[in-house]
Amino acid sequence: MASSGPQHQLWHLSRGIVFAKSENAVYPRLPPVAGYHSSPDLLSQQDDSSLLANTQLASPTNRQVAAADTRSVEPAVEDRAKSAPPAEDQASTTGAFETGQGVKGASPTDVVEGDTSGRPPHSPLDFRIPQPAFQEAKQAEPGTPESFWSYNLYRGPGGEEDSDGALASASSDSKVKVHYCKTLHTTERVLQQYFMGEKLLGFDLEWAPDATKTQSAKRNVSLVQIASQSRIALFHLALYPKSEELVAPSFRKIMEDPGVTKAGVCIKGDCTRLKNFLGVEARGIFELSHLYKLVKYSRTGEYGDINRRTVNLAAQVQDCLGLPMFKGMDVRASDWSQPLLLRQIEYSASDAYAAVQIYAVLNHQRQQLDPTPPLPYHAELNRPIRLPDGAVIPTADETTETDTEDPRAGGLALSPRYLKSLGASIKIEDDDGEPILKEATRPLSPPKMGLPLDPRVGAAVQWLAEYRGDTGKVVKAGNASLRAYHMWHHNPDLDPGAIAKLLRDPPLQTSTVVNYILEATRLEKLPYDAHRLQDEVLSLIPKEMRASRYRLLVSQCKQAIAAAASDKS
Repeated sequence: MASSGPQHQLWHLSRGIVFAKSENAVYPRLPPVAGYHSSPDLLSQQDDSSLLANTQLASPTNRQVAAADTRSVEPAVEDRAKSAPPAEDQASTTGAFETGQGVKGASPTDVVEGDTSGRPPHSPLDFRIPQPAFQEAKQAEPGTPESFWSYNLYRGPGGEEDSDGALASASSDSKVKVHYCKTLHTTERVLQQYFMGEKLLGFDLEWAPDATKTQSAKRNVSLVQIASQSRIALFHLALYPKSEELVAPSFRKIMEDPGVTKAGVCIKGDCTRLKNFLGVEARGIFELSHLYKLVKYSRTGEYGDINRRTVNLAAQVQDCLGLPMFKGMDVRASDWSQPLLLRQIEYSASDAYAAVQIYAVLNHQRQQLDPTPPLPYHAELNRPIRLPDGAVIPTADETTETDTEDPRAGGLALSPRYLKSLGASIKIEDDDGEPILKEATRPLSPPKMGLPLDPRVGAAVQWLAEYRGDTGKVVKAGNASLRAYHMWHHNPDLDPGAIAKLLRDPPLQTSTVVNYILEATRLEKLPYDAHRLQDEVLSLIPKEMRASRYRLLVSQCKQAIAAAASDKS
């Protein structure tokens, strides 16, 4: 007997889009992905229309599912069974996360939206952020280490839950443990002891920023990070002795097992690197961006916004886990030939651990949707993203493009007290199985590639927090644009080239800083010195850009300069 469909179906293959008759929207609108996507170089005139389209509400035509064309529809059930495993097949790769076993109840409205209750997002995992710790992070001074998301906030079983299932308290001995391994032997031992049998792992890679295809595997796969909900392992391949192999047997087994889901962002690119330099053929890899967009836009019925473009990890952490990620240093610019410092260990460990928590939160929220879309396929299968009622998002739009402006917030350097709090959970593994704690607690010097926080950068960070904290303000410009604008506007001695050197080592492109300043000024209607904007910023962009995208700013500058000259005369 045919079963009736869900009460609030928006899409059906035979009848297209059906809107709810209720005056109240069944699917409340959610905020779009933070920031706009642009090249670090100046945008071309062609980008104007796409930027405008991204900042406006999609028209009904654009909201329709592209898969309405019969060429985009999945094959019949019998044909689909031959070409790819059905949704149930993939359930076995994710255990309780797909089947809903052990999932605690949560409001069905709690789906990829900004936190308004002061409570951490619901997670079905045992390791969660205790309610008091989440509130403390929310109330902490912006820019301090205590205000950012970190694996160090999570606590495991043994605490008390409140009436809504939130973790109300936790014991200090239930922290997430981190294992830092610098030899093949310790890598194999840690994997055998702590990670075999896990069905969901977070995964990330780091490599030398200037590595080329012709250079060694150690430069191209320098650090491997994996995480379960209770433990994180960092395998520093760049420090393995020359006589050792680089691939531990258990690592190969885990990575090549399709029954173990390895979740991450831009994970196909990472796994291509594994294949090319280590000969590891990864299977069971899961792109978090696909699930993120599926949940976010299925909730609003904006299926046309679901695609396979990646969303950077920091944006997903902010939206799904409720706190900003820390960007106190660029981990990817680290010198991987040197042992990691405590602060580097925390940054690297947090990236992998975030993937586990994001997957769990998003998959729980997916299960609350009505109709419930299937879980996206593992990325190596290169299968379409499936929508309710059988429609699919074609694979043709897959791209490695990501947000060029990382929404992670800058902040103060980690304090010695904060670093000391990490020591109990981090083990630097020795070959005999004992942790080398003395190495983790040695005096900390600034990272080789890093920069001390310039007071002008700190002032910009503080202003940014206040600017974004202004209630009722809709902020269109990204964090990087606003920081660069503040540094330029409030420091007459700094031009875009000088700002580029202060913000990063190696410096940003001057054109990137120019773009940041112009976008912040244009989108936020911020004040500026007309002479400086014309001489230091507008003069550096192509003529066609001055005549198109920034023509209003150019005109306003000329008028302000002419008015000032008239007043003097």
